[in-house]
Amino acid sequence: MKQSIIDLEEKFAHLENTIEELNDVVFRQSNKIDGLEKIVKGLSLQISQDNGKQEDVGGTVIDDRPPHY
Repeated sequence: MKQSIIDLEEKFAHLENTIEELNDVVFRQSNKIDGLEKIVKGLSLQISQDNGKQEDVGGTVIDDRPPHY
């Protein structure tokens, strides 16, 4: 009986460690995703501003194929 309790305590300790490691991974991924979302929003804003500048200059933006097609 005592050995089975010791075995369960060991398994519990390993599971606790695994959960902490997974929590750290999820936390780092969440921070990375937040940073990437900020970058995407910034790039999206920059693209929309650039498109606005092109429309102001030329009247309309033409989506032609590049000359190598």
